[in-house]
Amino acid sequence: MQFSASIEYAIHGMVYLAVTKPTGAVLVRDVASAIRVPESYLRKVFQLLARAGLVASHRGAKGGFSLARNPGELTLRHVVEAIDGTLPSYSCQKTTRGCSIVPRCPVSEAFETARQKMAEVLEATSIKDLARGIAERSAGWLKVTECA
Repeated sequence: MQFSASIEYAIHGMVYLAVTKPTGAVLVRDVASAIRVPESYLRKVFQLLARAGLVASHRGAKGGFSLARNPGELTLRHVVEAIDGTLPSYSCQKTTRGCSIVPRCPVSEAFETARQKMAEVLEATSIKDLARGIAERSAGWLKVTECA
């Protein structure tokens, strides 16, 4: 299983907002430059995050984006669901293959257990957790300040 580049950009962008400017807006171009991603792509990602209520969009001279909530309340599950709509899941192909393992397939059960564990980890990991982890290990990626 692999998460999309959009999810990675969203997470890094939100961590950047939490670390560099806990209050106030940051221009998308500044975030894109700092995390080294295409500005146009990040702008679209931030628009999805804004629609989901994870970041706030500010217009005008002091415009840009900021976190819509405390970074401790924003989880990786929120980000994944804002970008992809749902967590990845296993889709059994038994009908197309003519599989006779029914109704409780151990393969499907194993993948469902894995999905549930992943959901738990994503729900338990906040943007604040990641920002703190970067602060502890920072080697120049960001000039880290304490996030809210």
